[in-house]
Amino acid sequence: MKKLCALFLALLLTLSCFAAFAEPLTPYDGEAVVYEGYTADLGITEDRESPVYQAYKALTGNVTIEWSTGPWADFDTKTSMFLNTGDLPDIVWLRNSSNVVSNYGDMGYFLNFMDYLDYMPNLKAYLEEYPQLSNLKAPDGALYCINDVEPTDYIDEGFFVNKTELDKLGLEVPKTWSEMLEAMRAYKAANPEGTPFITYGWGQSYYEYCLSSINGAHTAFGSAQFYYDGEKWTHPLLEKDSGYRELVEMMSTMYAEGLLHPEYSTMSDDQAYQIVLDGSWLFSFWYLNTIWGEIFLRDEVPYEYEAMLAPAYEEGDPVYQVLTVPYDNTPGWGYFVNADVKNPELICSLLDTIISKEASELYNWGVKGETFDVDENGNRYFLEGYTDNAARKAAGVENFMDVRYIQYKMRDVTYAGNGPVARAAYDLIVGALASGDAIGIRALRAKPAFTAEQNEIVASNTTPMQTYIDENIMYFIDGTRSMDEWDAFVEETLQYCDMETVLKTYEEAEQIEYSTERKYVTYN
Repeated sequence: MKKLCALFLALLLTLSCFAAFAEPLTPYDGEAVVYEGYTADLGITEDRESPVYQAYKALTGNVTIEWSTGPWADFDTKTSMFLNTGDLPDIVWLRNSSNVVSNYGDMGYFLNFMDYLDYMPNLKAYLEEYPQLSNLKAPDGALYCINDVEPTDYIDEGFFVNKTELDKLGLEVPKTWSEMLEAMRAYKAANPEGTPFITYGWGQSYYEYCLSSINGAHTAFGSAQFYYDGEKWTHPLLEKDSGYRELVEMMSTMYAEGLLHPEYSTMSDDQAYQIVLDGSWLFSFWYLNTIWGEIFLRDEVPYEYEAMLAPAYEEGDPVYQVLTVPYDNTPGWGYFVNADVKNPELICSLLDTIISKEASELYNWGVKGETFDVDENGNRYFLEGYTDNAARKAAGVENFMDVRYIQYKMRDVTYAGNGPVARAAYDLIVGALASGDAIGIRALRAKPAFTAEQNEIVASNTTPMQTYIDENIMYFIDGTRSMDEWDAFVEETLQYCDMETVLKTYEEAEQIEYSTERKYVTYN
């Protein structure tokens, strides 16, 4: 015991000396320090003898986080227990960071990183360069979470067309909704068992999300999607120009004519993937590498398919594109540190290393000259022997815990690891966005930073309203209700919500404005 106390006192003296200079403490060369962490099981195996992990340890030194993990099925229950009792591990990964800050930030659970910025030069610089991170501060200016840093707009979703089937019909890739609709009708006539449009088995809300990029609609499905229209907060059901009615009408037409799978809202990913494996589809919407990388498992696809831009709703209308993760998005997941953690300066310095560009490069690319190199245009590429996932994983690339959960995002690794069709898709979509031929769909403001009281006002009003919306939108799509009843439906819905109070709460809450600037990056 005396020896342990002596070591602990020596550590405190070492840290206090560093504190006088207020510099990062990593790489730390003192006695081993281990912090206990909790996170979800994402399948990371983390071989600490791998060359990439050893290079990472050269950045951090003799300080580590020992992570315990839980399955997704239990994750929310476990983390809710932490938050409800205040009995936190040294560090924990939590979803919905802004909500955690709103609901628990004033309870004294978490370390305030603003008090340790002298040990965190990366975070200090990021707070100046990426204002979205400041959106996570508590009303008193405290920052209780460390989150992903997104330096550029991330585009990783889009429409695809089965060119083999389209060519059989003698048709061109559609430029408008009416052209796409006619192509789907022609395909269905020629292939009664085929599926003219397919996407993930993620339910009704994802179908709305995909198809809303045709007319730029604001959707109302799922958690009451209020939005700021440039002058005020409003709701898609209140505004005729929100595009929501037109979106539902589009889907109603598709369902009635068999252009959507009859089980589209309840089918699984496996069912959707089987349709793509069979080639019995015409149009689809996926993450850019899903067809080759996840459905065909990187084997040859026995038919021709390619990306396409979303069709315009009508000729002359804008072409829209969803932004998978806008660079100025308020981050969701974050690391929270127990306010009573031992040696807070050291864990803050460790976290600052975790979000460094150097650590992110190691996680995503590995060791320069060993697993990757840089071409004459400044683009990274994997070296021979590391062009497949298994070899990279064995070397430690994308296979250690700390940076997997929070990092400075390097999206070029996604591009480099994609198949040729996915890279061509990225080039097509980002090229159109960068040139102005397409418009990225982006909210003007995030959901305000509600206080706990404001959250309760909004939730108590919108929960019954959302339940009614969810039920009835399905009725409009499957034909149970006629689109002629839309106005009556809107009036019925408003009976479930004190809309005036909710909108007033949105206006009075602390506002989070998004940038009108976009940051697209190309790799060719």
